[in-house]
Amino acid sequence: MTGSLLLSVPVLLVGAALSLGLRSNGARGAAAIASQAMAAALVLARAVPILRGGEALEIVWRWPTPIDSMAFRVDALGAFFLAWSLPMTLLGTIYAVGYLRPYFDRGRNGGPHFALLNMVALSFVLIYSVQNALVFLLGWEIAALAAWLLVIWDYRNQKIRFAGFNYLISTHVGLFVLVAAFMLLHSKTDSMDLAVFGEFLSSQDPARGTLFLLLGVAFALKSAFFPFHTWLPRAHSAAPAHISALMSGVIHKAGLFAFLRFTLLMGRPDEWMGWSVLGFGALSAFFGVLSTSAERDLKRLLGYSSTENVGIAAMGLGVGYLGWTWGVPALTLCGFGGGLLHILNHALFKCLLFYAAGAIYRAAHTVDLERLGGLAKRLPRTSILFLIGCLAISALPPLNGFVSELLIYAGLLSGRAPSSQGSAVTIAAAAALAFVGAVSALSMTRAFGLTFLGVPRDPGLHVGEDAPSSMLWPMVVHAAFVIAIGVAPDLGIAAIGAALRLFPIESSASTLPALLTPLAWASRALAGALLVAGVIGWRRGLAARRSVTWGCGTTATSSRMQYTGSSFSEQFTRIFASFLPSLRRERLPEGPFPQQPGHLSTHHVDAVERRMFEVLGHGESFIAQAFDRIPEQPRFAFSAGFVALVIIGAMVIGGVGR
Repeated sequence: MTGSLLLSVPVLLVGAALSLGLRSNGARGAAAIASQAMAAALVLARAVPILRGGEALEIVWRWPTPIDSMAFRVDALGAFFLAWSLPMTLLGTIYAVGYLRPYFDRGRNGGPHFALLNMVALSFVLIYSVQNALVFLLGWEIAALAAWLLVIWDYRNQKIRFAGFNYLISTHVGLFVLVAAFMLLHSKTDSMDLAVFGEFLSSQDPARGTLFLLLGVAFALKSAFFPFHTWLPRAHSAAPAHISALMSGVIHKAGLFAFLRFTLLMGRPDEWMGWSVLGFGALSAFFGVLSTSAERDLKRLLGYSSTENVGIAAMGLGVGYLGWTWGVPALTLCGFGGGLLHILNHALFKCLLFYAAGAIYRAAHTVDLERLGGLAKRLPRTSILFLIGCLAISALPPLNGFVSELLIYAGLLSGRAPSSQGSAVTIAAAAALAFVGAVSALSMTRAFGLTFLGVPRDPGLHVGEDAPSSMLWPMVVHAAFVIAIGVAPDLGIAAIGAALRLFPIESSASTLPALLTPLAWASRALAGALLVAGVIGWRRGLAARRSVTWGCGTTATSSRMQYTGSSFSEQFTRIFASFLPSLRRERLPEGPFPQQPGHLSTHHVDAVERRMFEVLGHGESFIAQAFDRIPEQPRFAFSAGFVALVIIGAMVIGGVGR
């Protein structure tokens, strides 16, 4: 049975080859979509039975050295990620057909782009099923390189090339850390099989803590946790909208999958590991959501929101770690259940939001909040879908984001910690999560209001038509699942239930549906009330008389009399100014009768990235000064040479000793 699942690999390769070889962009896109649909069907045919309680699928192939044997195993965790990763990649490819149409009309060859999307889908099959570390790294690298080439679609733009290079460097730093962890594991086990790695990790070897940190850093770089997130806003701003959606919603979830996989291999964690994951997640959520409140580029805003939401998912996983360590199955259930469900929920509403942002860019040719406004009249369908995504990402009922965050709150506020200090910390973490939710609501209100309400802030902005059907339907599908999981949380629980049973939850699994049953009925009642209110408001709007609104005697209104992106959140950003450094560009009017118009603009920059470049700049200056001193001061040159010789000698002696 696993062999039929692996049949998706040659199907995707054939689709990629056809995308490169066919003559028209329409045929290339059709080949990619058809092959991905076949691959998704093959994967779902095997993944769904596992998610419904079936046995894991496993096959072992003999392979030449250094791999020796290649084991493929799809358990409930791998099936959970496969079940939505390939279908979402398919939806992204369908979206690409409409989004890239203007490029195709100008003669651009879309074959490589579609082929790379197939390679992304192929990488998921490898990462989520393979049990050999070398092949796992192969899938990891395929995803990284394919994503990089997809980001630089518009490679003639220097800023886009820099964003792609930044992403490439960051993802390979994570790869080097992961390789270091695998090399250490190989030195301890003399194997590259993940099952053998698990036997070592479940022991109490002193290297276990070091490996946990190495693996955590590698997976944090992949998933863009703070402070390893600096590549993320640049890459999302530069990439086409469907690539931003797939990177944020699907590709970078491989880091969280790998973290969960090695968690299961490791077994019962140490308590400090749980506190580390919880604290690291809270830090990522806090700084990620702060950046969303001040960002003026809509796609960068959504990128920072990804850092926030992987942090929220990590908070849930941290609660699960602590419950496992303390032997509290209910806490383990809420933590891992909330974390897994939030991973899925974030993929759904974040893809929806990025697709809507792509529709905005296609119509207005900008995603700068300081220029947009009033798009609800020109893009009514996109505005409704974007609003659904905003409500979901703000964790408001009756949508899916509320369900997963409620489970995390239930774990944090359960009072199951074995000490009063532990209870105090978990309550503080719940307060931090509440703050993150409030700021997220502020940011999404700002993003929706500045984009779709009022009038354009740039009088020269010309807005085209709403999204075509190839872009609209992927948004509709994501919005439907966002609503469905919100009003019927049992659907989400069914998706994660089999994966949850891999963790030590024992008989507590039955408490999850019981916890969510009142929520389900309340969500349905709220959804029904909102639907009735919407229908009534729509009917009254059709019957209402239309006339000029009384403007209190003011007739010379202009777009400058609206909130700007900066003024909307100015009071909040002042409070956290130390975390949100800004650049100010201005030319103030001079004299009582200015001859030239003045201007003022502010732009918030990433605090971590800014500090990193400052450190690099200081290091470059120090090295330059040191080299300038060498020819002038012989003693300095002699000392530097002597130190270098000592280091080289120590390395040689160490090598001979081995």
